[in-house]
Amino acid sequence: MSKRSSQDVERGNSEAELRRGLARADEDLDIMDRYAEDLAMADYEVQEAMRKRDREYKDGHLCSVPRSMKHRR
Repeated sequence: MSKRSSQDVERGNSEAELRRGLARADEDLDIMDRYAEDLAMADYEVQEAMRKRDREYKDGHLCSVPRSMKHRR
């Protein structure tokens, strides 16, 4: 039997880590495919909430500023 060099051991460890990472990514993609409709709905709800909050912030802070102060820096 030949001795494995430390580079071979490191390469084997990194390949094993890569395989585990790819397997985890595949599992995540499978889950996302199974629940694609639910994820799309949740994403839409979050975006709408962000738009509403942004609109409320701008209305409350920018529209109430006197015109002479709006463009002053």
